[in-house]
Amino acid sequence: MMELPLYNSLEEVRQAALGCRACRRAETRRQVVFGAGNPNADLMLVGEAPSSTDDATGIPYSGPAGDVLDELLIEAGASREEVWITNLLRCYEGRERDGRPENQPARTSEIRACVRWLNLEIQYVSPRVIVAIGAPAARALISPDFRLTEQRGAIHTRPDGIKVIATTQPAYVMRLRNLADQDTADTERARLLDDLRRAVAAAR
Repeated sequence: MMELPLYNSLEEVRQAALGCRACRRAETRRQVVFGAGNPNADLMLVGEAPSSTDDATGIPYSGPAGDVLDELLIEAGASREEVWITNLLRCYEGRERDGRPENQPARTSEIRACVRWLNLEIQYVSPRVIVAIGAPAARALISPDFRLTEQRGAIHTRPDGIKVIATTQPAYVMRLRNLADQDTADTERARLLDDLRRAVAAAR
């Protein structure tokens, strides 16, 4: 594990991150969306980037996808108050499409610029298990060659001993529902729930 920089607490890390201008997203955000939840959590969830709702509230997974995630966490035997939720990136960038905000996918350069904050969150929270939500988070936390469709749900162990389980985005379940593909949406929701249950059990 790398040596901690000169921060005395996770709150000091958060305060430092609020002024970050390491990538172009500093020009498009309303605010930095740092991680939130239990700073002593055994389970950490890492998504890709804040949504437009998160950009307004300053809280990760605070929009409709967050509502789905909250429901699934409760069914899996946990809650938002028990876990730590964050993202690869801490700033929103998006565009309007068909009258709705659409997130800009995380660029490799942005992930590299923001990884220091993620590493610090991991070190200060020190979870037993991390759930990588979506392929970008899985590739960053497990392996650049990670294939989500083939390897989701498996438990991987990092060099620091923290276990990582990858799963799909709650927004994907929402997208399937919006396409009126209810059967596929129900199947994907059940798989996502199974992944979260495996993570909750591994964290205990």
